[in-house]
Amino acid sequence: MGHQGKVREMIRHRIALVYWVIAIGFFMPGAVYAYIDPATTTYIVQIITALVVTVGVSLSIFMYRFRMISAKIRYGAYGLLYRLMHGGRRRRAAPAGARGGVARADGGGLRDVDGVAGGGEACGGVAGDGVLPGAARPPSEEEMAALGQPADIEKIPRKESKPAPGERDYFGRLRAAIPVCLALCLSFVLIGCIDLVVHNPTDILFPLSGVMPVLLLATAVCFVILIFIIPLFRGRAFALALAVAATVLIAGYLQGTFFNRGLGELDGGDIAWGLHKAAMAGSVVLWLAVFIVAFLLLRYSKPGTGCLLIFIPLLLIIIQGAGFVSLTASEAGGGRGTVAAYWEESPERLTFQGVFELASEKNVIIIILDRFDQSIVDEIIAEDPHFFDELDGFTMFDDNISYSAKTFPVVTEMLTGYRFRWGESDSDFFKKAWAGPNFLNALMDTGVDVRLYTVMGFVYDDVEQIRGAASNIGEIKEVINSRIALVKLLKLSAFRYAPMPLKHMFWMAPDEFQHAVVFTGETMPYLNNDFAFYDSLTEERLSVSDSSSAFTFIHLNGPHPPLNMDENINLVEKSTLAKQAIGSTKIAYEYLRQLKGLGLYDDATIIIMADHGIPEDINKPSDRLTKPVNAVLFVKPSGSAGTPLAVSHAPVCPDQLPGTVMEGFFGNGNAGEFGPGYFGIEEGAAVIREYLHRNQLYEISGDGREFENWYYIREFQDEWGSKAR
Repeated sequence: MGHQGKVREMIRHRIALVYWVIAIGFFMPGAVYAYIDPATTTYIVQIITALVVTVGVSLSIFMYRFRMISAKIRYGAYGLLYRLMHGGRRRRAAPAGARGGVARADGGGLRDVDGVAGGGEACGGVAGDGVLPGAARPPSEEEMAALGQPADIEKIPRKESKPAPGERDYFGRLRAAIPVCLALCLSFVLIGCIDLVVHNPTDILFPLSGVMPVLLLATAVCFVILIFIIPLFRGRAFALALAVAATVLIAGYLQGTFFNRGLGELDGGDIAWGLHKAAMAGSVVLWLAVFIVAFLLLRYSKPGTGCLLIFIPLLLIIIQGAGFVSLTASEAGGGRGTVAAYWEESPERLTFQGVFELASEKNVIIIILDRFDQSIVDEIIAEDPHFFDELDGFTMFDDNISYSAKTFPVVTEMLTGYRFRWGESDSDFFKKAWAGPNFLNALMDTGVDVRLYTVMGFVYDDVEQIRGAASNIGEIKEVINSRIALVKLLKLSAFRYAPMPLKHMFWMAPDEFQHAVVFTGETMPYLNNDFAFYDSLTEERLSVSDSSSAFTFIHLNGPHPPLNMDENINLVEKSTLAKQAIGSTKIAYEYLRQLKGLGLYDDATIIIMADHGIPEDINKPSDRLTKPVNAVLFVKPSGSAGTPLAVSHAPVCPDQLPGTVMEGFFGNGNAGEFGPGYFGIEEGAAVIREYLHRNQLYEISGDGREFENWYYIREFQDEWGSKAR
């Protein structure tokens, strides 16, 4: 290659480098906060990156072919023009005595390509008629000897084709297995686990920096084991082993990236596997097809072998790496609470501090029993009509409709009054919701001690957002058990990438990740652990603080999955919605009994409620709502002790929560701009309420207990942003 060719080659490489950098860094997804979602990934970025890489390689091949064809056309045209200009001769005949031909060993002079003798010196070149010699016959032994080659043509060394991967020596087989093994380990151990950590920060409590060393070590160990074992096989066994490895890589990637969409989120609830028979069959077909194709390519196609062993593994590494890099790059400037923040520890959060302390005079207490649907109350009453008699002075609002069916964004909407707008990102929602004035800020301004006991990620994503709305913010010190964290991450990664028929083996509840973190400081972050809350409540018991007025918001798990609590607050392997609802309600009863023991019950305003109900039967899920969704709501106003539980059919919603809280501190009718409260809505009132089911908006006009009053309004498109969860 000449100087100009080298320059052109250098320019081409520079252009290719710029091309890949722009293509890989162009697409930037946003952060996600939800229950653990095995389907969540930067798959859009990966699809686009795969297309970009594939198109780039195809263009490179096309340009190479184009240059070859262009060269043939150019040289052909040049030869035709030369012959036309020289009367059909390839080259003018050499003059007498010129150097040409090939010397014969027997002194017979020169012989041209047609076997015609000619004169000249023994040197190669052009024969008497100007035609290159030696093309019309095999070279003689003397000519071969003169060229320094063996006279026997069979002894001439030839460039042999490479043997099949399975027929190579051990190190040849090892080199052939490196790309597949590397892609396997990076995809399912390193990149896969990292992706799960940054996408599910609410349930995976430890920062990425705390598990990165053990992830790198596990990836290296996995790679060494695979790269040592697979080359031990030879022939067809080696091809079979590589086919299995390639199948796990390719089919696992496709399964985890594109074919988990119907599973929903791992929120601790059981998955109705019987409803996914079609998906299971499709998954089996996918894996078998990939294996058959991989094995056939390895056995019978050299180009296919190169594509399977080199191109596809490197392509998957590039596109997954691009997805992760674009994710972290897009969040790098987002501040704390974004995905980038989970590379490091979050030193401050809402803590348990003061959770069992009450004010000496005025107390407003809200106890959230997550996912407590009114239908569960009806089921409990049908079995035990007197179970709720302990709610002394309470009123049950059986037509309470929440904003949607997920903790995010409902609890934040309750506390801030800012409604989630379809299409805005989770981070933007939190920022806007907590930036505006709300009743918590108003209480703090009047000297009320406001304490929020809820979880990061579902209600806020940056402690600075709630600094002016809560007093129980504290610094957290934690130690990560690397072994437990690694095992849980690998289990979740296996759930994500495994074929559908095997996923049940790797099912897990989100709270399993709590076992990987040990908090060593004086303060602990608040976690939704009803068993720990109940144990601490019975041991420490409620006490009176120096504050004269306090607002306490306690978020318990309630009858939300995992269903592992029986009706007597015992940890069991399997429970039911009704039994867990009874157990969690008994935790609230214990709180009320201790409140009475302190003599603070009558003056307190107490709200026991669900953040949302249950929109569908897990065994019969549907895209549209098929039944009303009423969330549990019990309210005890100040001064109502000594009266039996009452029932109200007033059409209420969380809009009345701030007014009820303000009236609890400042008296009925004094809610100001935050009113009215729950008791300010009369039965039969002409109230229009809205409910968001997935991406579908409903309006409820009239009695929300009757599904005929639920009207489907519209369906939002989700291409602009995240969904409400």
